[in-house]
Amino acid sequence: MSTELHIDYLWVPHALGGHRAEPYAGMRSTIRWQRYLQEHLERARDVECTRISFDPGSLRGSATVRLISDAPVPPQWLQEGNLIELLDGYKVIAVGRIVSTGPRAAR
Repeated sequence: MSTELHIDYLWVPHALGGHRAEPYAGMRSTIRWQRYLQEHLERARDVECTRISFDPGSLRGSATVRLISDAPVPPQWLQEGNLIELLDGYKVIAVGRIVSTGPRAAR
């Protein structure tokens, strides 16, 4: 089983270094927890957006992202309220926080 995270986020516009396109279902990125930067440097974690909503006017949205690897994640990383960043290479494309988490059955 892989883990799903439900997040609220703020999309970084391209003019400020973000992605050229709006977020979309199926988009893959690297996730970084703001509190655990050293661990991120040791091992990156990738996610896929499985559900996404986005308001282009406010640049805010909510999403469900699935951790692509089944490798265990420390439980404290998955706590509600943890701040995260979504990355495209070295660029931060979104900042947000975890609203809730849960397992997802393999398909």
